[in-house]
Amino acid sequence: MSGSPAAGFALLPSRAREDERASPTALRRQGGAESMSRLVWRRFRRHRLALAGMAILLALSLFAFAVPLFVAEDAANRLVVTEILRPPSVAHPFGTDDVGRDIFLRSVFGGQVSLRIGFLAALLSVTIGIAVGAVAGYNLGWIDNTLMRFTDSLLSIPTLFILIVLTQVIGQSIAVITVVIGILSWMGVSRLVRANVLSLAQQDFVLAARAIGVGPGAILVRHILPNTLAPVVVAATLGVGQAIILEASLSFLGLGVQPPTATWGNMLYRAQSFLVTAPWIAFFPGMLILITVLCVNFVGDGLRDAFDPRAIR
Repeated sequence: MSGSPAAGFALLPSRAREDERASPTALRRQGGAESMSRLVWRRFRRHRLALAGMAILLALSLFAFAVPLFVAEDAANRLVVTEILRPPSVAHPFGTDDVGRDIFLRSVFGGQVSLRIGFLAALLSVTIGIAVGAVAGYNLGWIDNTLMRFTDSLLSIPTLFILIVLTQVIGQSIAVITVVIGILSWMGVSRLVRANVLSLAQQDFVLAARAIGVGPGAILVRHILPNTLAPVVVAATLGVGQAIILEASLSFLGLGVQPPTATWGNMLYRAQSFLVTAPWIAFFPGMLILITVLCVNFVGDGLRDAFDPRAIR
């Protein structure tokens, strides 16, 4: 008899499969990805500052990573005693520093290091944050409590203080500073991911996947995490600017990447004694940090608006 409980239970797997096919992830796999990407791009294009910021970031990145292919780093570190403290000119567009090094070339090579630290540290922090947040949000109980209390304890300690201590203990190489910044920057991402996982875990398409026997790992990877990527992308974009600021702050204190390797931060550290007599030594690396971080924030704002589900179109 069709109205019997047995028949109702028999229909459960098919209904669960239908609900699973109707999930946002499944819809994107069935052909909605292209329309979704067009919608995001259309929203992002309306944000003029975000478009300008992306263009400037691409130009800075291209310049910082392309010029070293044609110019050796030794040219940026070459000491020319006859060119000490020269103001900006045709021969030296950004001027020279107190030992005759070309500030333009040092800004290029320093930008490569600063941008590399920013992007790689943000990538590492997002990876750790996604892993911790997903595990905590999907496994309520002692696992969630332990991970979140550990996260809260790290958030209560000033990041720059921990960064200074760890770099003095472990080392001050580019790789060490990148890893340390990444390890100290994942807490906000993990809380964001955990909140989204808690919300998505109660949605119908997740409950349907559980009903047909899909394992927890597959549910996380195939259904929950893809629907969490939008806010994570925004957080990762803003994390790039935060990592650049942290590296510049550390180097400005003389505790970051050490000379002769140039970064925008240690260029500012060396310029402290010449703020009045040779202001261009501090002006150009300082402006590059300001412009880069502003552009990153503009792009983050644009992505946030583009991924906003409350937007009409």
